[in-house]
Amino acid sequence: MHGIEKYDNLKDVIPKLQSVLAEAIQSEFLEIKKIDKECEKFITLAEHIPELSRAEYVIFSHHIKKNEHKNEIFVFIDAEGGIVRHVSGREMELYGLLEPCVTLHVSDEYQKQQEHA
Repeated sequence: MHGIEKYDNLKDVIPKLQSVLAEAIQSEFLEIKKIDKECEKFITLAEHIPELSRAEYVIFSHHIKKNEHKNEIFVFIDAEGGIVRHVSGREMELYGLLEPCVTLHVSDEYQKQQEHA
């Protein structure tokens, strides 16, 4: 992996996450968020796509413009990092479904780099 890692405990918190996804998250090419499993939107979504009830996180691109959202693919993963399902932006929107990953710790090196950017 090149550069400074954003999260210093990503491998500890989500140990089975594929390395390509971990690298994309660490380099901020992709974003990871925790799913709010208590929200009505998720409950309804899990009724239509039952395997999503096993998902804890979703990985997506925060660089996609809203008008291109339908072309995006969301990667839903379980607590260990195993892929539960890919879902197209045509099938759903993430708005109102996510919360921060409070278990992931932003590294000191990354924070210092952001201060100087």
